[in-house]
Amino acid sequence: MLVNMKKLILFITILLCIACKKSSIEKKIIANNNEYWEFYNYEYNQGAIYFQFKENGSHDKYLQYINEGFKLFNNDGDIISGYRTWSIKNDSTFVWDDEEYKIEKISDNEIILSYIRYSKTENIGNQKYFILLNKWRVTNKGPQSLGYKK
Repeated sequence: MLVNMKKLILFITILLCIACKKSSIEKKIIANNNEYWEFYNYEYNQGAIYFQFKENGSHDKYLQYINEGFKLFNNDGDIISGYRTWSIKNDSTFVWDDEEYKIEKISDNEIILSYIRYSKTENIGNQKYFILLNKWRVTNKGPQSLGYKK
């Protein structure tokens, strides 16, 4: 009986370790304290916003200033961000708040996501758009891009 109990405890311990282990995709997305992901949306030619994705599944938004560096920007006056979440689904989908994006490419310094926009009113049908996340790091020479140069 004691041998079976030890086997059961070992089995449960192994299952817990597997369940708690972060995937390699998640490890690439999680930013260190001095790292930020620059966001650029090709549909809207919109960028200059930076994000830190945290290990607990939350994220923060930042702006970069020439003299001050990165400053937290979760709330913009009367616009208050709700609970900011992210996760990985099926090792191929980046779930960011309430939106889902296909992971097209991921490396230590660059992530390319895509999404399909359906628009009957704009008469464009199903259009595929891309988002580039480019990693930046604060160094002793100031913030520097580590990924793709636009």
